[in-house]
Amino acid sequence: MKNLIVKNFLSQFKNNFELEEEQEDVLFEQFINYCVLNNHVIDSERNFQDMDTGTAKAIDGIAILVNNKLVLNEEDLNVLIKNNNILSVDFVFVQSKTSPSFSDADVNYFFKHVEQFICNYECSISELEKFWELKNIIYENSHLFRKGNPNCIMYYATSSPTTEISSDIEDTIKYGLKSLSDTGLLSDYIDFNPLGVKEIQRLYRKIDADLEASFRFPKNVSFSYDGDKITSAYFGLVDISEYMHLLYDDETAGVKNVFEDNIRDYLGIENNEVNSNMQDRLKHEEAQLFGILNNGVTVVADEIKPVGEKFHLINYQIVNGCQTSNVIFDNYKSLKEKSISLPIRIISTKDEETKNEIVRATNSQTGLKPEQLDSLSNFHKMLEEFYNSKNSLHEKSGEFDVCVYYERRSNQYRNEAIPQTKIINIPKQIKAVTSMVLDNPHGVSGHYGTVAKKVKGHIFQDGDYAEPYYASALLLYRVETFFRKNRDYRQFTRMRWHILMAVKYLSGYSPKYLNSRDSYKFSNEIVKKINTENNANQLIIKAINHINIMINNEKLDLEDRKVFERKETTDKLKKHLRELNKEEIH
Repeated sequence: MKNLIVKNFLSQFKNNFELEEEQEDVLFEQFINYCVLNNHVIDSERNFQDMDTGTAKAIDGIAILVNNKLVLNEEDLNVLIKNNNILSVDFVFVQSKTSPSFSDADVNYFFKHVEQFICNYECSISELEKFWELKNIIYENSHLFRKGNPNCIMYYATSSPTTEISSDIEDTIKYGLKSLSDTGLLSDYIDFNPLGVKEIQRLYRKIDADLEASFRFPKNVSFSYDGDKITSAYFGLVDISEYMHLLYDDETAGVKNVFEDNIRDYLGIENNEVNSNMQDRLKHEEAQLFGILNNGVTVVADEIKPVGEKFHLINYQIVNGCQTSNVIFDNYKSLKEKSISLPIRIISTKDEETKNEIVRATNSQTGLKPEQLDSLSNFHKMLEEFYNSKNSLHEKSGEFDVCVYYERRSNQYRNEAIPQTKIINIPKQIKAVTSMVLDNPHGVSGHYGTVAKKVKGHIFQDGDYAEPYYASALLLYRVETFFRKNRDYRQFTRMRWHILMAVKYLSGYSPKYLNSRDSYKFSNEIVKKINTENNANQLIIKAINHINIMINNEKLDLEDRKVFERKETTDKLKKHLRELNKEEIH
């Protein structure tokens, strides 16, 4: 890699995710997947490793987005199909080359295999089998393509200093796009994005950059406040065409990542009466009444800079109005000629508690269920403080070689020099504690939203001890680190959630309740046993060995991709470990 800036970005990326990869071309593939995914997906569980296609030569990364959700397995997809009357699909493909120029043959090869993926029912590239099966299920439910066929977005990255390409490559791209269009299986939105070093730099910088937008807001009234919690606040009406500046992402032609702090997802239109009525009102001849009949939106920003009628927002989030915003976005093309105003309030504050109060107040007025305010609860604040106190104790004792940090709000550690691998967000916490304590490692392989529904009422409850949450998170970090550093064991990565449960049983414990004294006791014991990487690795290898013994004894197929998604596998592992404990006792 000759470009010094991208070379430095690669180094930052490697350190931030504690990657052991020494081959620059493989690291570059992971880096590009990371850049593309984080610019495309509005999802707190986005993970560039979920795009990885292994040794597949033609395609280095695939992301399948359904209704703006990153789909990880069949269960995720089936939940979306069951709960929605419409499927909006994006197929995102990535090919990365460290070569300093674009190759006509490689571009052609990329297009050829993307078309194979889209058109062929039978998987012809074994490394893509998981993605292929998801694609087939999507097309089997094509009656739900009410907005149109799936979109197809391709990224082809090189270390070229320019994206100027030869006429031969231009012809290859035109032919490839036409060929994909002629399949009749995709929408009109089929996009090919060549990435050179300048484009790569822009994508990478955008990930951690403050979200900024400017819009005209002439009909506003300032709210006077003498305290120091709120810097400034404005209320008023904004034209929908101006409001779109807060939503539209020029890079991806999608919605900006402005709903991270909004605690409910977009519910769609066809299966939601309120949103359907909103759309009908927008399309009605009296659409101007929309602003009168709508509660409006609330935007919180770190800074608001008004200059005359123009307002500039820095690091902003739409904390109330997710449904309204998405309905407007989905219908904007038909609204451009209409003069529609929307009630809006914009508030500038950097105080976390004030932000939480604003989110609570604005959402509690709109029929939000109490459990949907979970991310703002005192329990999560308590967990964050518990993690911090553990870190302080471990640093003082000198007996632990790592600290992990609980992230109860998205990007709260963005400006701190903490590797991403050591940050435990709510999705990771849910999966870790569900696997280790609740004995449900088979149920956590999909999107955390699906998992959260399964364990609702069993986690994050008043009376739960913080120790099992911390212990499961620390153990998850140890397991992920083990697989990053030990190539010979990477074939067992899919059993990582079962390893968490196995370590509990191998330590002589089997409690399943987060509020039990036994759970408190075993969690502290496990934390002591994994205080160093070497000690943790011994336990992890022991767990892997016993999982393999069970698989052989039960004649299960380790090559079966779904073997660790079945309850049957978990039950057989628990039986094996319990019998092992009885033998050791006697």
